[in-house]
Amino acid sequence: MKRKVVLLIINILIVGLLSAQDYQQRLRESRNRLDYGFSNIVDAKYHHGRFLKNSGSLNDIMDNPYDAIDIRVGFQANGKYQKYDQLYNFPVYGVGFYHVYFKGGELGNPQALYMFMRAPIIRGKRFSWNWELAAGLSYGFYKYDPTVNPNQQVIGSDHNVYFNAATGVSYSLSDRFDITLDFDLTHFSNGSTRTPNIGVNLAGLALGARYSFNPVRNYTKKVDSAYQPPIKPVFIRREMEKYPRHTELIFFGSLGGKTTTTQIYDGPTYFVSSFSLDYAWAYHHIGKVGIGFDGFYESALRDYPTKIENPSFSDLSYYGWHISHYLRVYRLSLVTQVGFYVSDHVRHKGDVYLQVGGSYHITENLFVRAALKTRNGAVADFIEWGLGYQLSFAHRQR
Repeated sequence: MKRKVVLLIINILIVGLLSAQDYQQRLRESRNRLDYGFSNIVDAKYHHGRFLKNSGSLNDIMDNPYDAIDIRVGFQANGKYQKYDQLYNFPVYGVGFYHVYFKGGELGNPQALYMFMRAPIIRGKRFSWNWELAAGLSYGFYKYDPTVNPNQQVIGSDHNVYFNAATGVSYSLSDRFDITLDFDLTHFSNGSTRTPNIGVNLAGLALGARYSFNPVRNYTKKVDSAYQPPIKPVFIRREMEKYPRHTELIFFGSLGGKTTTTQIYDGPTYFVSSFSLDYAWAYHHIGKVGIGFDGFYESALRDYPTKIENPSFSDLSYYGWHISHYLRVYRLSLVTQVGFYVSDHVRHKGDVYLQVGGSYHITENLFVRAALKTRNGAVADFIEWGLGYQLSFAHRQR
């Protein structure tokens, strides 16, 4: 037994020694590489702004400003791994925590956990102008309750989707420290899985500080104290291959559920489904535009806007057409569609609807998607959870 333990310890020491030698060899080979290591950031932001009022309730809260704090950790892309790094001008990807403070007690002080992407529109030596998208899940809302919280008629769930879009500037004080100033829009909603669901919309300014670091610097000191990997990376720019423009047929089907505004709080959840067909033109590595057809089935139509006894399939179905755009980032795509109804019996939904969501490509052709479908312009109707497939048709080369 003792012999086995001794042999195990010797093997561990040998493996550790070989690993150290391998690391030293890789470090010596990397001395001339300015992209060595991993460039990470830590952000802290303070938000201040106003509600974008969409309700006559909670005036004591919505007439006052809000405050929020935001802490995030991210990875600075340098072009070493993916062509999309260079296509998006070397963005930062990461995760964050958001905590907002409202005046008054009916809404609570919710928090959110989210993923984000921040990319420069213009990048200078010290100054940059950036855009940013973040999406995640929030918790901690005080939801509507007819007994406990009757005045809060804005949002009917304590867990909601968090979405943030921002644009702003940053200025580099040193290799390690930056300051940022952003204008941002924030949205909380549950996609009408519970009512009421008018949603919470915020607009404000965010002042932040960023700290950059390269964690491998601590390891290199033990191997070669004279070598200091850079804190911020030198970006790797490669010649981009010519994009093979092509067209695609995109099929998508979804299932979901919704509640109605006529049965607030404890009403039933109705089955909904959708199907769409897009004809799209892929014009660039990161984008494609399309035009398509939508078909919807919504069992909630049996009770709203007027109650229908023994409804037929056509009574619960409606159709539309849309213009679409797809923005590709690695395996993810941001999908935005503007649609127009062609069915007369859903005029209570307005004339225009939006579909905004994200797709994840399991393979190049097969994807899953979650999207918010709206009514009356931008009012949440229901969430589409579904699966899709795309067929590509290459253009004939002249």
